[in-house]
Amino acid sequence: MKTPLDYTLKLLSMRSYSESSMAEKLIRKGFSTSQVSQTIKKLKELSFINDETYGENMIRHGKLKYRGKARTAYEMHKKGLDRQLIDGLIQRFYSDEEERAIAIKALNKKKVSLMKYMENELAYKKKLYDFLQRKGFSSRIVEDLLNEKLFDI
Repeated sequence: MKTPLDYTLKLLSMRSYSESSMAEKLIRKGFSTSQVSQTIKKLKELSFINDETYGENMIRHGKLKYRGKARTAYEMHKKGLDRQLIDGLIQRFYSDEEERAIAIKALNKKKVSLMKYMENELAYKKKLYDFLQRKGFSSRIVEDLLNEKLFDI
């Protein structure tokens, strides 16, 4: 059987992991908790695992995928990042103005696929509202955008 460090280096050669998701992988692979904690400690010393950098990359990726703060924070939470770290990263790297600009881009992209609903203004706006909510944008931003003249039918 491979050592836990060999296994983690193989995994990290393919993509990055958060500390907790790497620990889960090692435990599922059958390594003892002491082996897991030693390996995680070694990976952190070598800077192969860093939850803050991992979170920053998740925010960058979320912006590229037109995701709002809430959805990005949820994705980070699912990967096992600490709530305080998530809040700090979101606050530092995701301004309200930036979230609004990303929501506008997402809305413009989605409007094209919803052209068939344009005859019914209520159905059209509901589809856009639901889409932006699923993307993780706040109700305040979504309502502001949908009420602007720029997005009226």
